[in-house]
Amino acid sequence: MNLIRALIPLGGLAISAPCQAQPDTLMLAHDEHYVMGDAGADPAPDLNVYDRFNSAMGGDSLRDCGGFPCIGWVEDRYPNGQLKHRGYYDAGRLVVYKNYHGNGSIEREFKRSDDVRSVQRSWHANGQPRSEARYADGTVVFYQDHYVNGAVRYVEERHRATGCFTRLELYAADGNPISLLKLVDKGRLLLEMTEFHPGGALRSKGRAQFDRRRMDAHRIGTWIYYDAAGAVVKEEDYIDGKVHAVR
Repeated sequence: MNLIRALIPLGGLAISAPCQAQPDTLMLAHDEHYVMGDAGADPAPDLNVYDRFNSAMGGDSLRDCGGFPCIGWVEDRYPNGQLKHRGYYDAGRLVVYKNYHGNGSIEREFKRSDDVRSVQRSWHANGQPRSEARYADGTVVFYQDHYVNGAVRYVEERHRATGCFTRLELYAADGNPISLLKLVDKGRLLLEMTEFHPGGALRSKGRAQFDRRRMDAHRIGTWIYYDAAGAVVKEEDYIDGKVHAVR
């Protein structure tokens, strides 16, 4: 699944407009080493193929059953007879469904809450949670994924009206945060961003202002930087995204 992600280089701040999924390195400090865990293998293409019948996720295809759009429950199986897919179709489009790994464990589950909201959850082949995506009007408003051991790796949340990120979190394999971003003032669209050294010690902290017209954000106010022992090493004052003073 291609999901909307933010671009957050830790040496600056450039929250993008909607974009394709970006590598984790864009959320990492380039001068430090973070131990990233195993995110697991990508979902098998033959399990992703059902997304095209899911209009809530942008699918625009109809599944055919005997020359007519499928209606009711439909099952697909692996060559060995193991259940692969079970879904309820309405006029060829999926309403609810579950897919299964070849070992018999559940791979993903999709449910509609109503005509607007829906959720898809997926699991690694070992049974640990892989991801959860919540949709509203076909747009991802919340996404979370996990390492293969079940630990949280990445979280994002968007404001439904503005498209502004209200929450962005990236975690290392040891569970310590690497980068955290949250919306602290919905009216002014002020964001607070916190960055961490490997091991979890605070690296920097500051605020940014989201611009609806440009669909990006720029640093504002004072940003404070710390060494791994917790001592302040630098302070920067920003005006409209540009460094005004350094102490």
